[in-house]
Amino acid sequence: MKGIIFDFDGTLYGDWRLWISIIEETLGEFNLSVTGYEALELARNEIRGGRAKGTIKISGIAVSLARERGLERDEEVRSRFFEKLDTKMDETGPGNDLVGILERLQQNGFVMGLVTFVRETRLTRRLDSWKLGDYFRSAITPDHFSEFKPSPQPYLKAIDDFHLAPKECVVVGDEPVDMLGGKRAGTRTIGLPQGFYSREELEEAGADMIIASLNVLPSVLFK
Repeated sequence: MKGIIFDFDGTLYGDWRLWISIIEETLGEFNLSVTGYEALELARNEIRGGRAKGTIKISGIAVSLARERGLERDEEVRSRFFEKLDTKMDETGPGNDLVGILERLQQNGFVMGLVTFVRETRLTRRLDSWKLGDYFRSAITPDHFSEFKPSPQPYLKAIDDFHLAPKECVVVGDEPVDMLGGKRAGTRTIGLPQGFYSREELEEAGADMIIASLNVLPSVLFK
């Protein structure tokens, strides 16, 4: 493999525990009480009921829980969720582990890119703030695509930016849409079940391999 296409949220940064804690904090500011268990169950029910369509919008879970409690201020809840997420990300930074992984991959000749639902403005701000932009040759968001994950189109654009063939690339993500989009684009796929989706759901979507942590990715790819 020469090219790696990463998802961002839930793959390079964060997991279900982080999303749940921010949902709790967000609704708490509206004087709404919600437990982590309730938030997790709603996310899992979205998946089981097929309403998630292969991806979960974390801010949407906060909105749904607020509505269940009689608060119909969707955009305000969504905005507050992202404010809290950005604050947390500013506080924590990317983490030494992530920077070390990206550095090792780059030093070993891998070309890297992103295909993420994070909007371009937020993604650019985050990469600039964390000084990670130089690691990624391509950063693809929904802003310029009528079809996004699980369509192969954003992945094919990243592969074209790499000047590589699909078979030379691998997609790494935490959701079925990452696995489906990567397979449809002709890449190999690696599932990272640290979001709301299980190992079995990622395998069913076509993951060629499952890893428990991003920390093991270099050793897997260097074989």
